[in-house]
Amino acid sequence: MTENNYLTTLNTRPFLYEETKIVARLLHQGKTYEEILKKILDENLFQLNSPDRAMRFFSEIQKRLEELDVYLFNQFLVTNEHTSKAILFYALLKKDRLLFEWMRVVVWDKFLVLDWHLSKKETEAFFEKKSRESRTIQSWTSETKRLLMDAYHRVLNDVDMAKTDGDEIQLQRLDIDPVIRQYLIDRKENEIVKVVLGELVG
Repeated sequence: MTENNYLTTLNTRPFLYEETKIVARLLHQGKTYEEILKKILDENLFQLNSPDRAMRFFSEIQKRLEELDVYLFNQFLVTNEHTSKAILFYALLKKDRLLFEWMRVVVWDKFLVLDWHLSKKETEAFFEKKSRESRTIQSWTSETKRLLMDAYHRVLNDVDMAKTDGDEIQLQRLDIDPVIRQYLIDRKENEIVKVVLGELVG
């Protein structure tokens, strides 16, 4: 991937765990993406006031689900909530290069040295460095970058990798079913899996 893959998607389309479950269940029932979108809009399954926003959510969810193989897709539906969120997080990291780089450079390194505290200043420093390296990020407004930093911290909370109290962000490793954890280690991308697990693998 190149820096053209740097996205601000999480500013307007966050983790979307419950919405992704809705789409995945309908896919599992044999419906096509076209049929699912129609059902979402007709029945307002995402409970949104704006059909346009529902369509944007749906489009993003489709891209994330397409990052999963058949096994992980099925496990996303049937495993416990902690593991299911971890599977969706894996898909999100595959799709969003900048989120992955932030996790790899800032969060994963903390797990390795057992530093469980993440400060907003550390995320700001990451974005400042990336702004010097990337014309794409340099072109974003300060507000866009601030919103994206907040979105990254919110994702950590949504996936149960952090608990936030004001400016205090306390990190914790994900609680993943051991069978699925081993599947990720054996079958999937080493760089992404070690970020999901918060440890060295391979």
